[in-house]
Amino acid sequence: MTKDEILKMYSDVDVNESGGSDNFRPEEGIVERDPIAVIIKHSTENTYLIAKWSNGWCGFLTGGIETGDSVEETVQKEILEETGFKNVKHIEEMDCVSHGLFYHVVKKVNRLAHYHLVFAQLEDLEQETISEEELAIARFEWVNESEIEEILSRSDMKKLWKFYLDSKNS
Repeated sequence: MTKDEILKMYSDVDVNESGGSDNFRPEEGIVERDPIAVIIKHSTENTYLIAKWSNGWCGFLTGGIETGDSVEETVQKEILEETGFKNVKHIEEMDCVSHGLFYHVVKKVNRLAHYHLVFAQLEDLEQETISEEELAIARFEWVNESEIEEILSRSDMKKLWKFYLDSKNS
């Protein structure tokens, strides 16, 4: 599959051609994945957890669903692994998918990601220590709802946020 073929199939795909180490590399193959992108809401405040990736991007927690795992199990595992938060009280799959094409520096491959939106709200802020390996990939910060859109760095994440807001406010 080529970039042009992908653009024909997904006209709204966010192709990373901004020049960083995670810039799409047309000379390399493309691996297609269906990860989740999780909007995580604070347990008591109107703030959301934003990933500040080591590549400079800001977005939502993302992760792949392992064979045999449900979306709910994956959300809980990824939240614990990447943020340390232990207790999730609400998980809701939302009917929205966004598409991103980029070079996955950690996996060393071009990735066509079809991000499936999931909303999660924490029960409390009980947290475990996060591994150094995970901290090297991304750090997470609480951000006020009114600031999220301007902080998100990629259009694929902005599409998910807009859908979430429209769903929440309807």
